[in-house]
Amino acid sequence: MPWCEDCSKFWNPNTIPPDGTCPTCHRIIADPPDTRVPWHFWLLVAGLVLYLGWRVIQGFQWLIGNEQYAWAAVAGVVLAASCGWGGYYALQREPDEEPSESEPS
Repeated sequence: MPWCEDCSKFWNPNTIPPDGTCPTCHRIIADPPDTRVPWHFWLLVAGLVLYLGWRVIQGFQWLIGNEQYAWAAVAGVVLAASCGWGGYYALQREPDEEPSESEPS
């Protein structure tokens, strides 16, 4: 638990700001927390993408196997349009900019 000498108080790690300063006197009392996303989260995301991708392939196989060619074509167009829109949106997005210290926020 972080201890502040000036305030003579223990602080709960959840109440400390991200920069590790005391909420009262703003003196640095703790190391900033590690805010990176854990590796096993990305492993879970990759597994989910693979699973859902395979389910989409199975859905197309089922539609074609049951002679639902029109629905397969509609689903293919919708899938292609959504992927194209997502790619376009990702390319057009501007990166998040942080204000400089000289600019007032």
